[in-house]
Amino acid sequence: MTIYTGNLIMPQESPFHLLKQPSPYAPELLQKLTEEQEFKHYPKGSRFVFIHSGEHLCQFVRAGMVSIENQESHLALGIAVAPVSLGFTSALSDKLLLRALEACEVATVPLDTVMARIEEKQLWEIMAKHMIILTNKLFIQNEMAAAPTTYDVLCYQLQALARESESIRQQIAAYQYILDRTHLSRSSVMKILSALKKGGYIELDQGKLVAIKQLPARF
Repeated sequence: MTIYTGNLIMPQESPFHLLKQPSPYAPELLQKLTEEQEFKHYPKGSRFVFIHSGEHLCQFVRAGMVSIENQESHLALGIAVAPVSLGFTSALSDKLLLRALEACEVATVPLDTVMARIEEKQLWEIMAKHMIILTNKLFIQNEMAAAPTTYDVLCYQLQALARESESIRQQIAAYQYILDRTHLSRSSVMKILSALKKGGYIELDQGKLVAIKQLPARF
């Protein structure tokens, strides 16, 4: 299924190509930092934290797809497809978790061990570049959440959904995708989506996003 997003009229252009672009440094980090680690198989729905019993952890996903979630706000921050290398920023460790959206292969490594291997293998430059990309993505997420109106926030999330993989678009309704990522009320989301569908601006099939044809600048 192809999502058509031509002729979009948005209040502000959002760099979704950066948000959805995987870090080119994640594969090398995963390979070099987990050479001696055992990857375990986990079923869909498994959760992975970054702090356990006071110890900071890094999570390396070699296969599968995970949702990155904020434990405090209960909001989904994004979806990441393997290879994934996360947990290097200890300041965020107590707030985030990963949830498997499908069966995954994951290695959990203490942050202290990871830092020692980075020093041993002299991976500081590639680590810095990787962290810059992750920081930029967090900034984009914050900008989306802080859009000036409910309609703007919803439109940004529709654009993000349009750029998800087909498997994601087929398994989650558009309204649920938006609710999982924002503090918008269910009634507001349903009202706007219904109006956009009725006006021919979007196409939904049993609640799933099929196409964005054209979004008006204002609602």
